[in-house]
Amino acid sequence: MCKKGDLMKRRMLTAVLIVVVLAALVFAGWYVMFMYFGIGPAFPFIKAQKLDLESMDQATIADNSLMAAAETEEEAKEIAEQYGIEFVSFENGIALFYTEESPFEVIARGQENGYAQLSINFVRVGYDTDEVQ
Repeated sequence: MCKKGDLMKRRMLTAVLIVVVLAALVFAGWYVMFMYFGIGPAFPFIKAQKLDLESMDQATIADNSLMAAAETEEEAKEIAEQYGIEFVSFENGIALFYTEESPFEVIARGQENGYAQLSINFVRVGYDTDEVQ
């Protein structure tokens, strides 16, 4: 025979479990939508600030317009061969590549075919990088 206190504890535990499961489902849904489908804000409960484009640093695409993370230089060369682009250099786990094509088209082609991920190599404009301190 259950006591009234045991029944109350069981109901409280059930309510807490339901709340935790619902919170986990909401988080999992947000994670899947943002990470896999690119829908929604990175942090859904934080209000996004409006960007002031005039105060932002200018960025241009570097001469070596593409880059990718790679474990070895051989892996970097395989990525270049896979994409049909020119391997330029490999240092500290980052491979640089060059292409005559639009880098955005190269990246899109890789995403369509499931190749290793490439990214644009941007350079910030307005910094004096020649002066070493």
